[in-house]
Amino acid sequence: MYSDKKIVQILGEVLKLKSIFNIIISPGSRNAPIIIHFTKNKLFKTYSIVDERCAGFFALGMAQQLKKPVIINCTSGSSVVNYYPAVIESFYQNIPIIIITADRPKEFRTIYDGQSMDQENIFKKYVEKFVQLTEDESKKGIWYNNKLINESINQCILTNKPVHINIPFSEPLYGITNKIKVHTNTIKTFYTETYIKTKNQFFVEKKIWNKCKKKMILLGLNNFFNKTEISKILMKISLDRSIIIFSETTSKIYGDKFFSNIDQIIYGINSNKWNKTFKPNILLTIGTNVLSKKIKNLLRKSPPKYHWHIGDNCKDYPDTYFKLNTYWNINPEYFFKIILENKNFINSNYQKNWKILINKIMKKQNSFLKKEKNFSDLKALFFIFSKIPIKSVLQLGNSMIIRYYQLFNNKRRIDSYCNRGISGIDGSVSTAVGHSLASKKIVTLIIGDISFFYDSNALWNNYTPKNFRIILINNKCGNIFSIISNEKFEKEVFNFFETKHDLCADKLCEMYKWNYEKVSNLYRLKYILSFFWKKSSHPFLLEVNTKNCKNAEIFKKFLYSSK
Repeated sequence: MYSDKKIVQILGEVLKLKSIFNIIISPGSRNAPIIIHFTKNKLFKTYSIVDERCAGFFALGMAQQLKKPVIINCTSGSSVVNYYPAVIESFYQNIPIIIITADRPKEFRTIYDGQSMDQENIFKKYVEKFVQLTEDESKKGIWYNNKLINESINQCILTNKPVHINIPFSEPLYGITNKIKVHTNTIKTFYTETYIKTKNQFFVEKKIWNKCKKKMILLGLNNFFNKTEISKILMKISLDRSIIIFSETTSKIYGDKFFSNIDQIIYGINSNKWNKTFKPNILLTIGTNVLSKKIKNLLRKSPPKYHWHIGDNCKDYPDTYFKLNTYWNINPEYFFKIILENKNFINSNYQKNWKILINKIMKKQNSFLKKEKNFSDLKALFFIFSKIPIKSVLQLGNSMIIRYYQLFNNKRRIDSYCNRGISGIDGSVSTAVGHSLASKKIVTLIIGDISFFYDSNALWNNYTPKNFRIILINNKCGNIFSIISNEKFEKEVFNFFETKHDLCADKLCEMYKWNYEKVSNLYRLKYILSFFWKKSSHPFLLEVNTKNCKNAEIFKKFLYSSK
């Protein structure tokens, strides 16, 4: 059984030809033709998520894991706007989502009809392509819709970014047919990479690279490059004593000579020490967003002479540090193959100086952690991070959670994710649940209280796997501002930054039939974690209560202990 709307039949046939089958639908009436057509077609895997904001992040999590587009669909009007946070996040993370919105006929927009507004290109800069389909069911109309649907989906696949397809539907909406009445075809796109054919074109750059005795490679958010291949290449070039490699948590690229705990390492470096010893001659960046504010500030205030960025997924030149010299619109593997061909490693103390600093800092901070007896976010999280099951998936909340994880160095056997495309706190729970739906591995979300309660509607679904786990760090205020800022404000003003509350997750877990435990000391935490990831009949949430702990004070002491 199918919808009798030819516009929907075209969409369904093109999606089948492109092997895109996952669709998350938020219930409504104007999108009834979509609901009828896809829920009755066994080829498609459909999910019903009531809250459109959550649905968007569910799709993001699934696409994040599947590495292919996932569809979201809703009714017309204000429901469309609720997709915005997830659309922006998927845009900046390079996650392919196909947004299909039902709309009322164009002539209904200005007559005060319900759920009618201008939906055309509503996401503007945050979709790679927008198309407005037509209700014309003539031969010409069918050809035109087929062309637009193909173009938009191809663009989504090519760029790994969201696209928006807006479909007007006139009543009646519930017509059905037993036969597909349209003929469609898929438009094939050749995804090509612009390689530089003549090696001599690299002559000047090879000369620059070879003469620089201080080279820094900084790996940012990565959802598009082959992590295994890049890691192998970087392991080889890390033997060069003129190179230091910093691998941000969100790059998910690790190696024995790469350093992912960037803030922990550079926190004690002042501008004089930076300029004299640690500032690179050349900065090579791969990937997009960088979490560490400290490294960004150092590189912006006192930039290297050269900044090269490698990547064929950037629409605009990513001049993060206001000193970009060269943008390499090629694959990183190809760059290293050419630039390092027949190259002998040069003599330099740059890597050695960094290692001396790093060993000194790590020794002091490890000593601090052993001596610190008070329970806190820092103490709890470092213990939790060390117990995450090997080869499992770790989803991280934004704000302080990802910053704590950035300090943790032993991440190689854990596949971690965080919504750092736009870095909002909304949608972290929904993303993690969506990821777990598409993964056979244990998925653990570690999240702060404000982010968790903001997105608690994510628990309202019938699909959460039994092996899904949440560790909620509840300090009852969201105290990132106390940590990242030294500003002093009156209590009335400061309360608006910290968002104090008395919420707990126990009633939510009871309502949604989740297993629940609460801890407020390290001894109890160790005990619960001893069985936390074992098989259970329900998803499991562990709430770590650090309300009365001196979290900000202990965190700052930890960082300053390296000075």
